[in-house]
Amino acid sequence: MKLLSEKADFSDLYREYGNMCFHMFRSEGTIPFISCIVCVCERPEDIVENWQAIQSMVSVYHQPSGSLAAWNVYLTFVTSGRVPIWEKYLIENNKFVARKIILDEFLEVPNPERLAFELHKQLLGSDLKLSSQLHESIKITHPLREYVSGAPLDAKIDSKEKRALMIDKMIEFLSNNEN
Repeated sequence: MKLLSEKADFSDLYREYGNMCFHMFRSEGTIPFISCIVCVCERPEDIVENWQAIQSMVSVYHQPSGSLAAWNVYLTFVTSGRVPIWEKYLIENNKFVARKIILDEFLEVPNPERLAFELHKQLLGSDLKLSSQLHESIKITHPLREYVSGAPLDAKIDSKEKRALMIDKMIEFLSNNEN
């Protein structure tokens, strides 16, 4: 899957936020699965001050239709400065209207090609590599190993009871071996 740049009418956003630049990216295909509106800001303060108003305008003017696309909308804020960590946390954990991503600390404001590359990494995991160690078994050497090995993971009543007994045994072990 690839994200492709798409023309979009952001005149309403430009009227309100003329100092910012907006781009639309959508996944390829006849029915776009992912939509990403990118807001490029010169200053990180612009993101902190305006993200809520921008998301409101996005919800009114740019919310995609269709059951799949509506759940996979991203609003990405990009800046060359650094957004303070607490504000970044608040913005990225707000799921109203769209999922939000902040890409900050660029040496210079990225062009659309660089934005597409960064969005591929963030949204599609294009920078992930499969480890060759994936199929090797990992030996657990923790003292609680015998208490958790073979724990049933299903939701059957017997499995729940077995897990409860395992937890009781762990608590007993930890109580006897506090120091």
